[in-house]
Formats: sequence, C-alpha cells, structure tokens
Amino acid sequence: MVSRRNDSTIAAGEHVVLRLPSEGLKIVHLQESGLISLGKFGTFEVSNILGHSLGSSFEIVEDNKVRRIKSIDEQFDLSQADESVQRQELSKMFNNSAENNQNIIDIGEKIQSLSRKDIDDLKKSGASSNIGQIIIEKIIAGHEGFDKKTIFSQQKYLKRKQSKFMRRFTVDYLGATQLLEYYIEKDSNRVMGLSVESLGLMLSYGNVRPGGNYLVIDETGGVLTYAMMERMGNEGTIVFLHENEHPNVIALANSDFEDKVIDQVIKPINWLQFAEPENERIQFEEQDESEIKKTRLKEQYIKRRDRAISVNAVIDLVEKANFDGFISVSTLYMPDVLEYVLPKIGGSKPIVIYNQFKEPLAEVQENFTKDGRILASSIFETRVRPFQTIPGRIHPVMTMRSGGGYVLWGTRVIPNESVIAVGKGIKRKREESVESDLDASDSKASESGNEISP
Repeated sequence: MVSRRNDSTIAAGEHVVLRLPSEGLKIVHLQESGLISLGKFGTFEVSNILGHSLGSSFEIVEDNKVRRIKSIDEQFDLSQADESVQRQELSKMFNNSAENNQNIIDIGEKIQSLSRKDIDDLKKSGASSNIGQIIIEKIIAGHEGFDKKTIFSQQKYLKRKQSKFMRRFTVDYLGATQLLEYYIEKDSNRVMGLSVESLGLMLSYGNVRPGGNYLVIDETGGVLTYAMMERMGNEGTIVFLHENEHPNVIALANSDFEDKVIDQVIKPINWLQFAEPENERIQFEEQDESEIKKTRLKEQYIKRRDRAISVNAVIDLVEKANFDGFISVSTLYMPDVLEYVLPKIGGSKPIVIYNQFKEPLAEVQENFTKDGRILASSIFETRVRPFQTIPGRIHPVMTMRSGGGYVLWGTRVIPNESVIAVGKGIKRKREESVESDLDASDSKASESGNEISP
C-alpha cells in the first residue's frame, strides 16, 4: 500500500515545516510557484527550494531568492568570501574576552550605543544577503560590555542576535513528531500537554505495528492517529471511538496521506454505536440498478448506501472484539469508559492511557488492582531536559516545559475462574488434614483395645 509521499525531497503539493532562527515553526503547503512569507525574516519564492533534500537550510537574499547554506546555526557565512576571511571576521569579534563575568554591570539599554532607530534604518537600507550580519556586527561593536563577557557568553550573545536578525530557515519533513512540536509551541492544551517523549512511549507500550487492529480514543485532533498511521505503514485498522457527530482528525489534513488510505485505515464509530451495536446497525435495502437510474435521488441513495455499509462494517469489527490494543488520549472518565472497552480487547494485549495529570490515572490503576482483567499496571512520567552545548561546555537550559503528562500501561488478561491456584498454603492444609485423620484413627484404635482387654 502506498503510504504517502517521497520523504527525502522537497516537492510541490506537499506539506513541510519551516524551522526559523527564532526556533519558531511554520507549516506550509508547497505549490509549483508563488511566494512564502516568514514575517520579519523575509519572503522567498517556492520554486527556489524545490528539488533540494528535506532538512536543507537556506538564507534569503536579494529579489526573494534563496541560497543553500550548511546549517541554520552556523555563526557567519559571509557571501562571496572564503574561509580565511570568515576566520578573520570571527577572530576580530572574539579577540577580547574575560575569564569570568564578574566585571559586567547591568545598566540595561544604556550599554548599547546603537539605538533601535539605527537598527530599523539599517533594515530599510537594503535587502542585501548579508544585512543581518552587518546589523549584528554593529550591535556588537556598539556594546560597551562585550569585551567583559567570557568567550562562552559572547558566543551565546551572538547566537541570540542571529536568531533575531539572520534571514535563515530549514525545510523539514512534516511527520507526527514535527506536527506535535508545532501544536506544543502554539497551544499545548490543544494536545492535552502531550510531549514527544510521551507519544513515543505510548506507541511502544501499545505495541503499534503494521497490520494491527487497534481501538483508539484521540482528543489531540488526530496527532496520535497520525503517529500510529506512520508507525503502522498504513497496514491495519484504527477504530476511532469518538463522542461527537464526526471524528476530529484535523491534523491529518497536513499529513499528505491520500483520502482513500485514510478511509481504509481509520474506521470512525461514535459511543452510541459502540455501546449498543445491536440497536445502531443501519437497515438498508438495496434497490435494483434499473430503479436507481430512474430516480432523481440517485446521489442521495448512493450516500445512504455507502454510509450504511461503512457503519455496519465498523459495528461488525466491534462485535467481533479481540482488538490488538487500546490507546487513549482523552479527558473522559476512564473507569466508566473501560467497562465498555475492556471486553473488546483480546487477551495479552496492551492497555495504554494518557492523561495530563497523574490523579485520574492513579484512580484507574487502583481499580485495576481490584479487577482481575488487568495485570502489572504501571504509571510512567516522561521528562527530557534540554541541554545547551557550546564548544568546551555543556549545561542544562534553565527554562523548560513543566512536563509531558503521564502514561498508564497494563496487560489485558482473561481470568479463568474454574482454575484454582495451588501453593504452599493449600499443600500445608492438606498435610495437616491427613495428620489429624491419622491421629483420630489411632485414638479410636486405642479406645477399642481398652474395651477388649480383661
């Protein structure tokens, strides 16, 4: 089955994510021609980046053109200059530095002789390819305390200015991970605070694989479903359980999956159809083709027929049960949800539930300990701290997100109440029972002997 696009080349008709120097993300749909605006970073023609490899970095130059560069993070890439000139420029910039930052005096904007008006005038002076570099050089030259910084602080300062003034961007593949990063940057509540690490943990513990048949509740707009489709290679079935009239999978609009592939893998079903399948099955009588051609309502008839076939097919899947796993990212009250879900999951299959907070999952885990249908349940928390690296030094970033939520995992089992476990306790009871019977028989024998003796 064809999953989606060529994942190695930038091509027209596809969605990509642009990484900006400010660490911001922008999702764009590439066309054969036209312009893409990056706000203060400038505008460029789409045709200039087509054909390059995904992951390539570019810098905007004159006339909305771009030129490819090694990396968006490289310090200076002087146009029309050789490496010796670049080294000279860098050495001039960092020729004076301090051993520590103790001599720095924080006097705010007064330490910078270059005003904001001067910077705006430089921006308006022209759109040359190295205008960002010129502004940064003047800012550093006008910084009265730059030589009092350590070499590490100077490099950090330079990087901050590059993220603000350099007109660069990187074109990346738009997968589920990148889409989740985009939503986290815009509004993490939209994905219930789900982190990339928690998403990966759910896919691993959920044993998501090609050809699997999974029951899913996804309230992230389809990000979880997108990630599952990528991991499954679009081979298998995702029964999408939702509580609205239509499932919310808006994230798949950026996935470039073909509609027929989405329809083949994702099977939506609402709660009423799931909880009462025998009552929600659509009764539909097919008409003869000759009668269909005569009617004026042919299109409506076809829509009703297709809907009946689709709904009844999903209901058949639910009634057969034996799903390969249950994965949920939802605000629903899980103890009630699981009463309907657990009977549909096959034996030795995983149950994976995500929540932004730990307390709801702790309640579910407590119910699992009383319920013989789930074994070895555990709650996991993912937290990955970003580190800042510069030549010769590494330390954690001081600010980061508070966390990526919690994941509850357990294994569905089917108890057999007719089987009784035999352990040391039962064995000991049997031995004690045998001993007591022997003592009783000996006692009776002695009593009978006393009666016979003279």
